[in-house]
Amino acid sequence: MSGAEQVAQGLRARMLDGELAVGAPLPPERVLAQELGVSRTTVRSALALLEAEGLVVRRVGRGGGTFVAEPGGDQVTAALQRGIGMAGFPGVDLAEARASIEPACAGLAAQRITPEQLSNLQELQSRMARARERGEFFEANARFHVLIAEASGNEVLAALIRGLIAPIREVTDDPARIRERELRETILVHERILTALGAGDAASAESLMRAHLQAHVDVLCAAPRR
Repeated sequence: MSGAEQVAQGLRARMLDGELAVGAPLPPERVLAQELGVSRTTVRSALALLEAEGLVVRRVGRGGGTFVAEPGGDQVTAALQRGIGMAGFPGVDLAEARASIEPACAGLAAQRITPEQLSNLQELQSRMARARERGEFFEANARFHVLIAEASGNEVLAALIRGLIAPIREVTDDPARIRERELRETILVHERILTALGAGDAASAESLMRAHLQAHVDVLCAAPRR
């Protein structure tokens, strides 16, 4: 880990424990450099990392400086994706986590989904049915599941699913694990989930999603864990 990454990690920890609250100014680069025993260049690079993550904002002019930003769903998702990627969790573990969370999203979505969101899901379903390339299929499939999570109206659940989807795709895009049969079955069960969402049937939407994702876990369990 570089010096800038170490400094950024330390500042993140201070934000997490509340020492640096949302909206609070960070000490000037010169003060941080002296406090941490690093160069101002290292501090500047660390702040650039935090700014790219959406954790700080820089303001110029009178009253300017670097301030702790209020992270939104995108920042939570990005942080989760980074953490999962660095941890190297087995694909089966990721799929099991998703299977524990996403059925609740489907149940809530059945109660809260808007006509526009339902229409977007139907369009994604059509794209999957027409897809000739696996990449096109899985791109639409990932968006399908994320949109259901977003339709739940719960930003925490939506951020978690967005954070899990990308790492899971690295596993599901593998033809040795997910074959043509599984792709066809995905389209069929998605149709049933869409019907439940359109009917506002929360129990059915949740049950169908749970069975769908458990089948995915079972397929991954049958293959070597990685």
